[in-house]
Amino acid sequence: MGQDSAWLHLRRLTLIASVVILSLVGCSRIEVVDRQEGNDIETPTPSQIAPDEHDLAILAVDFEPQLDYEQIVTDPDEITLLIAVENTGLSTETNILVEAQLSADEGRTVIVEQSAEITSIAPGETQVVRFSRIPRPPYRPTYQLSVQVVVVPGEANMANNLRIYDINITSSSD
Repeated sequence: MGQDSAWLHLRRLTLIASVVILSLVGCSRIEVVDRQEGNDIETPTPSQIAPDEHDLAILAVDFEPQLDYEQIVTDPDEITLLIAVENTGLSTETNILVEAQLSADEGRTVIVEQSAEITSIAPGETQVVRFSRIPRPPYRPTYQLSVQVVVVPGEANMANNLRIYDINITSSSD
């Protein structure tokens, strides 16, 4: 196959793939499932335990705008991942690393990795880290999003440093 015919073949495949993906627009929905929600483990309230000297936590994860299949297909550059990090400890923490990883196959195939730094966060303070311009991932019916705040020196409670989400793309006819 010559270079010109290979290029033409590649353009046809790209066009066919685009038509298939665009035909799914409006026919699919995205569901984000927090793996920690629904666990029967009861988390003690702050009044039940004394706060640690050093303790950072992933408080929440969100997308701006809300995840929408059509948005991902037509303009994924406009999607921002928001991660709320809370300092539940008693000390001001500095140079905090926050990491996000999108993967497939239950975390075995890493698709996108990004990290950001929080310069300083005071006790009781919450800061939102924004990951913008996320590259368009290859299509998969399921993804795994893992977000974490890296453990700081002296931190004993590491159970709240990591959150894992399953992202499922399903046909609205399912």
